[in-house]
Amino acid sequence: MTNSDNKPLSASRIKTLQMCSWQYWCKYHLKLPDKSNEGSLRGTICHAVFENLGNPKHRKHYTRIVKTQNAYASLPVKRMIESYAKKHGIDDFENMDLINQMTVEGLNFDFFGDKDSKPTESISEKDFDISVLEGSKNYRILGFIDKLFLFKRKKQAVIRDFKTSKQIFSGKDYTDNMQNLMYCLAVKHLYPDFLKRQMEFLFLKFDCNNEGNCTMNPLDDDELEGFEYFLTEVQQIINNFNEVLASKNLAYNKGYLGKDDGFAGRVVCGRADYAGQLKKDGTPMWHCPFKFPREFYTLVDTSGVRIASADLKEDLKSKETKDLKIEKVKYDGCPAFSFDKPMELL
Repeated sequence: MTNSDNKPLSASRIKTLQMCSWQYWCKYHLKLPDKSNEGSLRGTICHAVFENLGNPKHRKHYTRIVKTQNAYASLPVKRMIESYAKKHGIDDFENMDLINQMTVEGLNFDFFGDKDSKPTESISEKDFDISVLEGSKNYRILGFIDKLFLFKRKKQAVIRDFKTSKQIFSGKDYTDNMQNLMYCLAVKHLYPDFLKRQMEFLFLKFDCNNEGNCTMNPLDDDELEGFEYFLTEVQQIINNFNEVLASKNLAYNKGYLGKDDGFAGRVVCGRADYAGQLKKDGTPMWHCPFKFPREFYTLVDTSGVRIASADLKEDLKSKETKDLKIEKVKYDGCPAFSFDKPMELL
């Protein structure tokens, strides 16, 4: 297989593969629909605001929000948030208040990277797709950098990523952070003159001037080169991934791990015994979206490759053409579990 045939590696894809091979199979090969939860939808809105306000021509909206400590003080920002929130059914008071708080928190912390010195270049939403074939190194990586500050005189690059999760990195999530390694490697390729690369994660549900600021230790070239050989190995696995390999590293089989292992092991499966099971307080029990049997619809091309998927057929109707057909698919559930009930009863 040549370098051009490499399937893309991202930090999230590799983390998913390490966490559970079956989840990787479902997300990236079977392409099962994976509904966004409220948390990820809120994060999408915050990122959209940050991208827009990173543009110098929108500085007055940034100033108004920071001065009032209210994202809705800017009418265009308010309209943008309300429009997206309403479209995705998260326009209730609790969600709107949380979006406001997280947006303000992200803007409060050195948003333009000029707290100590003005960056030579400030970039919002920098995507990358990098292929490498050098000696025994062979990989392709892609990703999306939220904010990048370049300081030419200091030859320094500060890589910032906004997080809307409710837990700050700890244990292996901090010491062996895949995103830190990959994004620093990407910046090394994209901006080779900037020899000092450092990543910072801002957790918007916390005080970003204190515990919400997770600044990683700088990575030297030796560490990044070692990571390149790791990527080369993972590349071969992902290029040749199949259903047999998908059953080799199930999260369930790892049992319940220690807190230093982060979100890993059997906790990834969730404790629900069937889809829709409720907790004592009446709220749904969380479970892996690929745990239970289900039916869904997929859009396939003339070669049988799945292009998109959805739980409802009508959600794919607008994309259907003579070369793209909708098919109904029955999914039997995760192989770590046995399901005796007919699907319609789950």
